[in-house]
Amino acid sequence: MLAAFAEAIRATMQPCTLLLLLPALVMAVVTRGRWAPFVAICIGAVLGGWLFVANVVAVSDGPLQISGVLVGALIILAITSPSVPWLRWADHRSIETATAGVVGFVATLWWRPCIGTELGSILTSARDGVAGQLPGISAYMLGTTMPVLAAVLVVRVIDPAPETARRITWVAGGIGVVVAGALAVGRHDELVTTLTRWATT
Repeated sequence: MLAAFAEAIRATMQPCTLLLLLPALVMAVVTRGRWAPFVAICIGAVLGGWLFVANVVAVSDGPLQISGVLVGALIILAITSPSVPWLRWADHRSIETATAGVVGFVATLWWRPCIGTELGSILTSARDGVAGQLPGISAYMLGTTMPVLAAVLVVRVIDPAPETARRITWVAGGIGVVVAGALAVGRHDELVTTLTRWATT
């Protein structure tokens, strides 16, 4: 498990992990570095990893576009929930936490990982029994969330003033909506290519 965790951390430096990380990083900033949304993101990522290793869900084409619409809507919901009148009956922090978890989960469906030694071993062994590989894939997915943890810690240490935090939230949310919108209009491959180019230049 430690080897899988370490390999996942190394993989976060590779362009192939960007589409998994970016939505989670956006939600970490949008939710102002609170711990509950981070935990929800981790849970969502682990659940998505389980489905990935079990080969239960392979999102492409229409479902991929729908997931882009969903994530875009959830990011907007997380940003606006404190000020939307018909949502005032609800605890906006609970809404943010729930949306962070769903976004973390859906992002794993967008993921096209670089298969290293440990992940390759997990996927190969899963053909003979998925249950035995759940600890390994859980450790791997938690490893991929370490940059999100770093973002949470940075936000908490900086602790920006409310007005600054609001602006940062809108900027981060805007980036997330643009990424989700690109998927919603069927630009997954182009988005991956663009992010890869930016990450390697």
